[in-house]
Amino acid sequence: MRKLLAGPALLATLALAAGAAPGATAQTYDILIRNARVLDGTGNDWFRADIAIIGDRIERVGSLPDATAHRTIDATGLYVAPGFIDLHSHADRAMTSEHLEARRAKSLNSQGLTTIIGAADGRNGRWPITEEIAALRDQGHAMNFVPMVGHSTVRFQVMGNDYERAATPEEIAQMQELVRSGMEAGAWGLGAGVEYRPARFSDPEELVALGKAVAPYDGFYIAHQRSEASMPLWQLPSNVDDWPVDGLQALEETINIAREAGIRVVASHHKARGRSSFGRSAHDTLVVNAARAKGLEVYLDVYPYETFGGGARPMIPKWSLVHDTVDTSGGRDSPVYNRPGVYDSARVHLERRWNDPATRELIARDIAWIVDHNGGAERVVVLSYPDEAFVGKTLAELATEMGGTFQDVVVHMALNGFPGMIGGARTRGYGIHDVDVVNYYRQEYTATASDAGVSGVEGTPFASVAGAHPRHFGAFTRKIAHYVKDLKTISLPFAVRSMTSLPARIIGLEDRGLVRKGYKADLVIFDLGRLRDRATVLEPDLFSEGVDYVMVNGVLTVDGGEFTDELPGVVVGRGGRGVS
Repeated sequence: MRKLLAGPALLATLALAAGAAPGATAQTYDILIRNARVLDGTGNDWFRADIAIIGDRIERVGSLPDATAHRTIDATGLYVAPGFIDLHSHADRAMTSEHLEARRAKSLNSQGLTTIIGAADGRNGRWPITEEIAALRDQGHAMNFVPMVGHSTVRFQVMGNDYERAATPEEIAQMQELVRSGMEAGAWGLGAGVEYRPARFSDPEELVALGKAVAPYDGFYIAHQRSEASMPLWQLPSNVDDWPVDGLQALEETINIAREAGIRVVASHHKARGRSSFGRSAHDTLVVNAARAKGLEVYLDVYPYETFGGGARPMIPKWSLVHDTVDTSGGRDSPVYNRPGVYDSARVHLERRWNDPATRELIARDIAWIVDHNGGAERVVVLSYPDEAFVGKTLAELATEMGGTFQDVVVHMALNGFPGMIGGARTRGYGIHDVDVVNYYRQEYTATASDAGVSGVEGTPFASVAGAHPRHFGAFTRKIAHYVKDLKTISLPFAVRSMTSLPARIIGLEDRGLVRKGYKADLVIFDLGRLRDRATVLEPDLFSEGVDYVMVNGVLTVDGGEFTDELPGVVVGRGGRGVS
């Protein structure tokens, strides 16, 4: 962190603060950005200005022809925006990692990201919050971090492994106390992942009660919701024993938390997932608009891709690969599938079941749902398989070539593909449609998210191999490159607002998200003409182009397109106070 200037420069700063005319005393700044096209984060169009920075703050924005600085950046022809803020990030574990390169978070910082929030999907990297903050403070990290309390974390703290049930009133009270302690320690709200274990066993009353626990702190609720498709991710037609929750019902549950707890809520990495859900954004936006018309603060965040999920996704149901003695009634996410040796003789079990008419029908039905969930047979692509002739083709194309159904193709690959790989092939489905992404993005209450962690370096859990999601390297640049430049469905100022002042408002940040005097000097400088995400599902670890400078708290982490390896990030305390 740079120190405040001494001598004449300090006297000039004091004189200006006391009301002296701008030109009365010569002013020298730490950094001066000249002749920029400033997108200030409000959603207004750009204006030309110079930006002067002292320490970690923006000191002046305007015409500063006589100003000097220790470092001047000529931004002629470039855009300057507030640093981007990610409402759904999995970078928390990397930023507390012992691996220095992980904490530099280059795959994310290179996109213009300067601030992320924790407890994505309701899980804290470390618990209690004080331990997470201490690890961040002691080791250093490249981006700012907004701590959150994870619902799954506190649920597991209270219920342990006995979580496959609704919590008792006494257990909910204990969870509320843990939430309050986390908020007292500096958290900003409650993160949840109610489509996953252990949170999916909670009932709506539990979530409302925990939402009420953050309300006195002006906290907010952000959730991977209970479902994003025609049924939750963990269910299949073969194991549904009650009415499945669909994506619209899950959204209504989130809205009800806003109503009952009186807090801001976010439907996070929101999507209409699966071919059967294509077009649901029209209904979703009607529901959100109606809620907001009644005074409820309901927001969405959406990532800019038509594909979801962290890795290549098998299309075969897991239960078809295991022995009959394995209890698979717990759903696709059952812990039984993680036991050593559970997939021994998987091909034998699958072939036996596929040759039996009764179980064949169940397998085919489950495959149909999984494929639909991933966009349909025309939108599921084979990325790697021992027979190279399969690679790059969709399940529908392969079914035509083989003279069978897409279920036949899925089973064929599982029986003849890579040994030890569930499904025998790496496949990726495009289970989101751009018609829905565009509709969500056109709403003034929709922020941007990556759903990505740090990738490509030692100490990170996300593999940079074919089939990995490109969002780890390209989400925020793609938002502009694809939806502003290519499709022209939203304007550049509107897109920048969704990445800056809107998420800052949702979180409650008082001095980030705008280019304004007194705000923190979190800035990104980019060349709109060159701006482009390069990462793809086949090459997911390619850095974006066009982001020339990234500044975090007045320190450059990207300088002229090159990484500086600085670690200027802080843990942001409520009210904008940096606590590290």
